[in-house]
Amino acid sequence: MSHLSHRARRRTVVVLLSLVASVVLLFSATTTATGGPRSHVRIDWEPCPQAPQSECGTLQVPVDWSRPHGPRISVAVARHRATDPSRRIGTLFYNPGGPGDGAAQYVANPETFFSAELIARFDLVGMDPRGIGGSTPIRCGLPAITATTTLFPHNEAEFDALTAHNRALGQSCLEQTGELLRHADTISVARDHEALRRALHAKTVSWFGVSYGTQVAANYAELFPGRTRAMALDAPLEHSLPEVHQLSGEILAAEDSFNRFADWCPTTDACALRGRDVRRTFDDLVARADREPIPVPGAIRPVTGEDIRMGTKGLLRFKEASIYGPQLSWAGLSQALQNALNGDASAFATGVAGAEQTGLFGLLGNACLDYVPQVHTWAQMQQRLELGRQLAPHLQGAAETWQALLCIDWPVPATNPPRALQVRGVPALLVHAVHDPSDAYSWAHGLAAQIEGSQLLTRTGDGHTSYHTSPCAQSAMDRFLVRPDEEDANRVCNE
Repeated sequence: MSHLSHRARRRTVVVLLSLVASVVLLFSATTTATGGPRSHVRIDWEPCPQAPQSECGTLQVPVDWSRPHGPRISVAVARHRATDPSRRIGTLFYNPGGPGDGAAQYVANPETFFSAELIARFDLVGMDPRGIGGSTPIRCGLPAITATTTLFPHNEAEFDALTAHNRALGQSCLEQTGELLRHADTISVARDHEALRRALHAKTVSWFGVSYGTQVAANYAELFPGRTRAMALDAPLEHSLPEVHQLSGEILAAEDSFNRFADWCPTTDACALRGRDVRRTFDDLVARADREPIPVPGAIRPVTGEDIRMGTKGLLRFKEASIYGPQLSWAGLSQALQNALNGDASAFATGVAGAEQTGLFGLLGNACLDYVPQVHTWAQMQQRLELGRQLAPHLQGAAETWQALLCIDWPVPATNPPRALQVRGVPALLVHAVHDPSDAYSWAHGLAAQIEGSQLLTRTGDGHTSYHTSPCAQSAMDRFLVRPDEEDANRVCNE
């Protein structure tokens, strides 16, 4: 081994250690409590109901990976085989983000979500994470959002009502879901993917993770570096920050995007608010909705200023119309605001009265095990509200992590709290937009420091994620997944 570089020797050692660990895990997961062999983990593939060109199935995994012979749940999976077998590279795991979104539906219909290059050269494989989509769900006996739920309480009584609701909701989830609620964290999801790799008989897998999917991929790579060929991580999360630091970054990112939206409006006919002072118009609308909530037929409650601010944060995700439709764009946001000014605030409604909130339950089941709120008293809540007002005069703190307030007093302790990762021996390309409204741009640099030798591509434009909005970024990610050994550490897409 003397002819190898120090870096190569170190990577070889990491790979060998990982292979030993994988053999131990495989033996543990495939033997019974009495020491006898279990039947091999397998998936009974069938044509997907709405997409027969792809295969769908379910995989049985332990509820608790520390008890591999204990109770099991099912996770839904889908596979679309490489269309050019002669040039096939291997298996590509995909996670679209969330938490709360499953990958199976996207893989089953790949033409919309993946480039022709990836479709041709990889078996695309997606899993609905435990508790999500077609996998064993998280069920609760109370709604997550009610007519009186507020994430921005105005007084101590409203704060006490929020925490009491959190406790009651979490307890109802624990009663109806059982032990799964204690094991819906991202590390468990990553271990489910390792079981999927074994079921596929794949020696290694590549990863394409988007937003929260980057957290799943990075955790998998830390656990199983020898099984991870390469990772392309779009809009990375950094799961190592205290909650208040993560929230501050998100608050600033969302407010930056709102101000860029307000500056964009006068420049294009696509903005329904063109000719207005967008900032003042928005602030006036929010204040009026707080005084007199706007009725929306069939909604859980009339739309408040809080609903408009939180809804605006979501609608800022894409500057241009994307694969997700024209409504989820800056033009769509401007029209939604104009409609609200005219009395139709349906775009900002929190949900349909009486509708199943399974997606929210799955999100909370995961998030409340991965994130630890630093607010526990009304005095601390007042500080948090002031933080939002000072950092974001218009959105006033509306951000993804603000929703972690629903985890205050959650009855199940966090099992995967924020921590720095140590990923070695895995080629990785991280891609992040400078003006992402959902994830702070600095997070990509923070995660890159936790993945030894990783490369970073900066997109200078707007919007959350880049693969579906930037031809430059998509081309770079495709090239990297095909040839991860080609290094180009200083990449920029000026879009």
